[in-house]
Amino acid sequence: MGKRRPLLSALMAAVGVAALYRAVIKPWMYTWGADDDEVRATLPGDELVRADAPRTTRALTIDAPRASVWPWLAQIGEDRGGFYSYWRLERAVGARVTNAEDIHPEWQDVQVGDTVWLARRYGDAARQVVAAVEPNKYLVLVSSDDYDRVRRGEKAFGAWAFHLDGEDGWTRFLVRGSGGAVGHALFDIPQFVMEQKMMRGIRVRAQHAHRERVISVLAARGAPANA
Repeated sequence: MGKRRPLLSALMAAVGVAALYRAVIKPWMYTWGADDDEVRATLPGDELVRADAPRTTRALTIDAPRASVWPWLAQIGEDRGGFYSYWRLERAVGARVTNAEDIHPEWQDVQVGDTVWLARRYGDAARQVVAAVEPNKYLVLVSSDDYDRVRRGEKAFGAWAFHLDGEDGWTRFLVRGSGGAVGHALFDIPQFVMEQKMMRGIRVRAQHAHRERVISVLAARGAPANA
């Protein structure tokens, strides 16, 4: 009996951790920063995936207009501006990422059908394709296989979509993951860790660039920078 107690205790602990994850951690990760209306909202890209697919909706506010946020989002990709996340972790899994600290004009013309690489070394399995895009508003990515399905009029298995909303001077930045590997803890946890860092990385860059632009304009007009 004595030998069974440690095993029973370990089993009970595992059950408790699993219950905590399902009841508290998972809902928090799935809706990080988003309000109820944003979680329920129908967004561009949702129509590409079946309606009952599991999904995450994460959000944060950026103190900069959409036009100052979009250029950072437009240039994401392993071979472009990176993902503004934990680059050491990305490199540890084979992605040759360097996160950009500047906006590159040559990476700004994003079109449907363009490739966004996660990690070239893994081939098509790590290639995303632009399924829908409207500058300053949204960017929707799907796998290469899903892009072919969408072109045939079929539903994609999954989509990764980025949305910008807000008035002049600020932006509400939403990221929605639908279907695919969403719903599997081994994907959900690292995806959350990297995605929230990516979102915060874009916020830091957009806000800094916007402040610098405002200061430059005020200086050109001869006004004090804190006006």
